[in-house]
Amino acid sequence: MEMIIIGYQGIGKSTLGGDFGYIDLESSSFWIDGNRADDWYKIYGNIAEHLSMQGYKVFLSSHAVIRERLKDSEEKKVIVCPSLELKNEWIKRLMDRYEDTGKEKDYKAWKNAEDRYTENIGELLADERYGHIVIPEIPYNLHDIIHEWCYDNYGYF
Repeated sequence: MEMIIIGYQGIGKSTLGGDFGYIDLESSSFWIDGNRADDWYKIYGNIAEHLSMQGYKVFLSSHAVIRERLKDSEEKKVIVCPSLELKNEWIKRLMDRYEDTGKEKDYKAWKNAEDRYTENIGELLADERYGHIVIPEIPYNLHDIIHEWCYDNYGYF
């Protein structure tokens, strides 16, 4: 089933991307020579809609500008994020990921969660324009969680 999956940092977008018809559309790819165009999210959203229309399940970042860009999209959309109760475990998960990869994007994700986890998750859960999948515990199987939500909400996957 085609759809756009807006995912909080560290949910497993990159890990699942490429499996079962998922595509991880990495937002960090829109940085060029340390800069990102002011309207990058428009192109990002256009690409996501196009891929979804072709039958893919497309993972996107959870930036507010992305959610705003896609609010009126006719594609099926859902936000996936961890529960508020997972705050400490999630921050540790992101720290461990950064220590494994050493990537700047993973460092930024860790520090962002350290500073704004409660605010970030609160904003995602309050966004009534989208369906929500809340990850209740670690470990979890992202594919199974998405599959179950789609079946419950659309009757198929």
